[in-house]
Amino acid sequence: MPDGNSQAEESDEVDDSRRTFMKATGAATAASAVGLGADSAAADAGAGGDRHSIDRLLEEMTLEQKVGQMTQVAIDDLGEGFGPETAFNDHDEPATVGELFTELHVGSILNGGASGPTFDGEEFVAGLNRLQQYNVTNNGTGIPFVWGGDALHGNTLLDGCTSFPQRLNMGMTRDIDLVEAAATHTGAEIAAMGGHWIFGPTVDLLRDMRWGRFFEGHSEDSMLLGEMGKARARGFERNGRVAATVKHFAGYGTPNTGKDRAHVRTSMRDLRTRQLPAYERALEEAKTVMVNSGAVNGKPAHASSWLLIQVLRKRFEFDGVVLSDWDDFYRLISNHEYLPDTEEGWREAVKQGIAAGVDMHMCGGEVAPTDFIDTVIDLVESGELSEERIDVSVRRILELKLELGLFEQPTVPEDRIDEFVGGAQSVSEQLAKESLVLLKNEDDALPLEGSERVLLTGPGIEDGTPNRFLMQHGGWTLGWQGIEDGDLTEDGPRPRQNTIEDGLAARLGDRLTHVPTEFRAAPYESIFENFDNGFFDVTDEQAAAIQNAAPASDAVVIVLGEGPHNEGFGDRDKMRFPEAQRQLVELVDELTGDDVPLVGVILAGSPRGTAETFDHLDAVLFAGQPGSDTGVAVADTLFGDYNPSGKLSFTWEGNVGHVPQFYDDYPPRQSVGAEDQLVQFEFGHGLSYTDWEYSDLSLSPATVDDPASTPTVTAQVTVHNTGDAAGDHIVEVYNTESYGSVLQPHRRLMGFERVHVDAGDSETVTIELDLSTLEVVPGDVPGHQAKVVEPGEYEVAVGEATATLSIERTGHITDPEPMPGRYDINNDGEEDIDDVMALYRRLE
Repeated sequence: MPDGNSQAEESDEVDDSRRTFMKATGAATAASAVGLGADSAAADAGAGGDRHSIDRLLEEMTLEQKVGQMTQVAIDDLGEGFGPETAFNDHDEPATVGELFTELHVGSILNGGASGPTFDGEEFVAGLNRLQQYNVTNNGTGIPFVWGGDALHGNTLLDGCTSFPQRLNMGMTRDIDLVEAAATHTGAEIAAMGGHWIFGPTVDLLRDMRWGRFFEGHSEDSMLLGEMGKARARGFERNGRVAATVKHFAGYGTPNTGKDRAHVRTSMRDLRTRQLPAYERALEEAKTVMVNSGAVNGKPAHASSWLLIQVLRKRFEFDGVVLSDWDDFYRLISNHEYLPDTEEGWREAVKQGIAAGVDMHMCGGEVAPTDFIDTVIDLVESGELSEERIDVSVRRILELKLELGLFEQPTVPEDRIDEFVGGAQSVSEQLAKESLVLLKNEDDALPLEGSERVLLTGPGIEDGTPNRFLMQHGGWTLGWQGIEDGDLTEDGPRPRQNTIEDGLAARLGDRLTHVPTEFRAAPYESIFENFDNGFFDVTDEQAAAIQNAAPASDAVVIVLGEGPHNEGFGDRDKMRFPEAQRQLVELVDELTGDDVPLVGVILAGSPRGTAETFDHLDAVLFAGQPGSDTGVAVADTLFGDYNPSGKLSFTWEGNVGHVPQFYDDYPPRQSVGAEDQLVQFEFGHGLSYTDWEYSDLSLSPATVDDPASTPTVTAQVTVHNTGDAAGDHIVEVYNTESYGSVLQPHRRLMGFERVHVDAGDSETVTIELDLSTLEVVPGDVPGHQAKVVEPGEYEVAVGEATATLSIERTGHITDPEPMPGRYDINNDGEEDIDDVMALYRRLE
């Protein structure tokens, strides 16, 4: 946790960014009236109108214009130029980008994969402004488009950007305020770029390290995940000009095979108590939702009215825009084989998706916008979809644009983006430091003293080109599969960055010897071709250099890990390091004496590494993918200027064959009597350069009569720093023992707090505990009943310190109703008098 001064500096930086943006956009008002005629409803909305302006606009719009508003189109492959006259190369029709608006009346465009027509900030702003001005002048309605993109760990679409640590790193900080500060900067930068929509936060529960998108998730704990998602959504939207997106609703992160976009099989009890609550927390802040590309219990999410209407709309009371993911109506055919690959199959896919509750379809590389628009129009004209249903979605889309101020200010100034690109460095550095997890530190191998002769080795070069920085950023960074998709050019683009080599060289000067080994990124290789997201090797020349340097070194730092990747291309079925890396560690171990510490630094978006390699290392630092300020964060930690404080936000399994082993599963974790070698590092594991003890744990109140009226209690505990180094520490409070009508998890995280304690000192920490983390679905196997906190004695623990929480009565906290749709007896999506009569007839 940063001290008070650094926290204030970070807050001031965020406030300055916000003020700068508001000043910039305020200057745009004169240009904003482009195309908004005085007699149009769009002009009324632009003049500070309200929902009545939307009503009038809907009355004036044709069916074609309405369906256009429900269409989002990727404009990634534009070639040279970025304007209305630019050729639309992604599909055969229309001929130019401008005709997306004049002919198809498209309501939204996107640049997917963290890349766009240009990586230059000023060019990007100018391009979006040109398109927006052309759109509102020529589309016949004056309705601005809304632009969306994948700014998922910073606005990593522009050269020189700040690449914040990946989402997995964020979860390991447990620092809600700092994560929100990073999101606030990202939102302000997207707004200054002329954008309006960030396709994040990702709020998918992590349970399977084989999944190629593991690095995109924050945690396997639902409460921590939900709080992270809520903070990031709040930060993205703080400037008032940008919408956040909770994704991928729902259950996307737990595919049973570990493969991306695969089917999820889960119980209703698990879905309701562990997976859905994280989305519900984040939805408190976000304006939009993106739908799960996969299927849940045999039903594609895009065709599930239960997920999108009964749960999302009715139970969670969400009234914002629901967006498909990339070409996902077509995935009902191509991925799920839910419908036949025929014209009628496509037509049925669109019909079911809209009927289930999707408001806008994302047309990517497979689906031409004309295919979607023409199909929806035909469905309405044939009577298979009502125009009233279309109006519901269009109203939500127009209201979103109104809330974002697009009618009033469609464009932004073009000379302010440079004030944001590469900014928030103090936030980025602190977030990177707090995210590092010290997994192992035998005989106090770390911290290093700083006077050593150090050998730095490990993957980091291809054909003479340094490329280790690909590993520190990961996917969604100036490219879908990582920077330039791993195929580096001499002049970039690049994020603002410092590297591990930079950080060590600044400390050690000529006492550093760097021998990078071979690494070629392989982002588009399938799991059958490459399990390591890269090709790794140690050449004879490199081995000779290592053999020469290692015996003369006082310490060796070995970088290990994986290359950048994303989605299905990142799926894997191994967690051990690539063979070349394993052999490198063994070689260095053979060349050095027992008095030379071997330190492994892991750059990976998943738990890479097994005991086979860790046993050779004296210390292991899991750095994840820390982004722009990796070098400063790692160097400060290795040399003890920063005392590591990160805690794993996931369970680090011992063997892929035992996946998944999430920490809050029901007992038993393995067969009775089997050796407990399933987990290497538990959820919440993280070492420090000092020692921590707890005492005097107390709860207020210690007895709760009704959890419905008392949904939180306060824990107070004294934290003692009994070692020789000051440090930050994450205090976590768990429920560790409880009994009830159904199985109880091994552990449940109830609350957490960061604290800084000087060496030899103590601090009393107060932590709010969320009793909804104790909710279960009682009853038998189906899991239909309402969620409750059951009466009983609950052991609450902070380390070895324990206290007892007594719950006197059963109480509902998050939802007093049974499973959504429980009383929909006739399966029509509604719970009404018809269901009462259907139930009566059954009883008869």
